[in-house]
Amino acid sequence: MAKLELRWGPGGPATAYTRAMAIDDPLEKIRALAKSEGFDGIGTALQLGGLASPILKVLSVAKSIADGRREKVMIAIVALCDEFQRMQDNLPKDVESVLEQNWFKRSATALMLEAAAAVDDEQARLLARVAAHGCFPKETDRHRQEDLATYIRDLARLGSDDIQFLRLLRDANRDVIQRAPNLNKPDDFTANFEEFKRQAGQLRIDSDDGVALGARLSGFGLAYEVPRVGTRQSPSDCCFRPTKRGLYLLSLLEAAGNPPEKAD
Repeated sequence: MAKLELRWGPGGPATAYTRAMAIDDPLEKIRALAKSEGFDGIGTALQLGGLASPILKVLSVAKSIADGRREKVMIAIVALCDEFQRMQDNLPKDVESVLEQNWFKRSATALMLEAAAAVDDEQARLLARVAAHGCFPKETDRHRQEDLATYIRDLARLGSDDIQFLRLLRDANRDVIQRAPNLNKPDDFTANFEEFKRQAGQLRIDSDDGVALGARLSGFGLAYEVPRVGTRQSPSDCCFRPTKRGLYLLSLLEAAGNPPEKAD
């Protein structure tokens, strides 16, 4: 058992109490803290067995952002912490300093706001799980941490048809992307356009809808219209490819697509 010490007392001298909790049950700590009317977030000293807990740091930042007790906001907080707990064996040693950076505070702000506006609980949980994986990307994508808040906001505004079309742009062009990972071979994408149209037909995506979806994804910086090659395309054809930003968002979605098991 470990001692969890909380100190607060707005409007008067600080008081303290110690509660014994199991180290292996961080979600129980989160739920207990979320119910504490006096908990003041950033100003609260959180100690777990003498070591600061990154999960409790997440809650501290989140509680400072969210004024109310909106259910979806709390669902997102728990899902974010739950995903961090599931990822703990792969987290870097400097996890606590990572979660103190300004980009994380911006991302937590975006997550709380978008979760509050989510259409259902599952969307709030998905946004949280995507945010968790975006906090600790591969080294080649480390620079994308700074833009994590934008990824969260963009994902909240994309529909299922947008995501389906972005996946199609990747999957239909998988061989092209493997040969040219910098996506700098436009002729290869246009050469593969017939295969793209075949797979789009299997998904029953109307050609005009495909143009609209490609243009919409381009507005988010997730897709790009490849320069036209007259000998390969009819005047009505528009060939799109995913951007690296689009591929990264898909990787976050797929990393988050295997949710943690629910407790009994």
